[in-house]
Amino acid sequence: MEQAVHGAVEISSSSTLSPRQAFEQWEALMSDAVAPTAIEPLRQGHWHGQIASTQFDGFAVTRMQASAQRALRTKKMVAQSTGDFLLVNIVLEGTNWTEQGGRVAECKPGSITFFDYGQPLESRTTDNCLSTLVRAPMQLVLEHSGLTRDQLPTATPAPATGALGVVTNFFRGLAELSPEEISQAVTVFGTDAAGMMASALLLATGETSPAPSDSLYTRQQVLSYIRKNFTNPDLTVDEIAHACLISRRTLYRVCEGFGEPGAIVRRTRIAHARRLIRADPSRSLAAVAAAAGFSTDRHFYRAFREETGITPGQFRDQIGPNGRAH
Repeated sequence: MEQAVHGAVEISSSSTLSPRQAFEQWEALMSDAVAPTAIEPLRQGHWHGQIASTQFDGFAVTRMQASAQRALRTKKMVAQSTGDFLLVNIVLEGTNWTEQGGRVAECKPGSITFFDYGQPLESRTTDNCLSTLVRAPMQLVLEHSGLTRDQLPTATPAPATGALGVVTNFFRGLAELSPEEISQAVTVFGTDAAGMMASALLLATGETSPAPSDSLYTRQQVLSYIRKNFTNPDLTVDEIAHACLISRRTLYRVCEGFGEPGAIVRRTRIAHARRLIRADPSRSLAAVAAAAGFSTDRHFYRAFREETGITPGQFRDQIGPNGRAH
């Protein structure tokens, strides 16, 4: 797991910082912690905002409270953005209205709402609205849940009660920890974040019982086996099918929407290789390849370039001494 990176900032206009200057700083912070957006205040005069964000393994969990604002994420911004994420809004105080895909979600305290980072949206908040915002790797969460992108319950608030409340409290609690407690919590619970978010999606969509062979359960079983065994360079499609007690044909069917089984294995290996390089940029690429489950350096280089568009060496060159991109 990558080391957690935490930051907390409070911005307030004053005699030395105009409301416009304070707001511009706020817009930059929100774009980094949540998503690149154009933000404008909904009232004139004094501006105040607080944000505390923790980033780990592709996730960002942010606690935000600010003066009333409007956020707009345009098609152009979406096209220029890198990465693919699921955005989650857990409102604690105030109200947030967000439009995406022709639906307007009225997000009130005690609700959780999902949004697609890859689609435009417009959001407005009341003054001092307090939220926990989660940015989760889209593909990873989809693989854990067994859902496809068109099954996402976007812009549809769900009450954070019962089992869904347990998941909501997990992320809310993570956002409220002190900096000293966050690193320990992420080390212990961070690997569960994708599974927890996948559970929230399934609860929000009302998925409760699996169908037979190509059910959500079988898909989760297949993906779980891959995640546990991808570092084995001899892992084959036939072995995956055999271990999950399904035919090769059924295996391909349950993987529909995520790519062929071999592609899922490759994608999982590349994601792990990137984590290893970030954690220790001085580690040899041959050692990274072996640890990620590639039988030869050549296979590793080719797969890495096909998956990311750059070579492992180029990716490492982008990483600074502390494991973060330049």
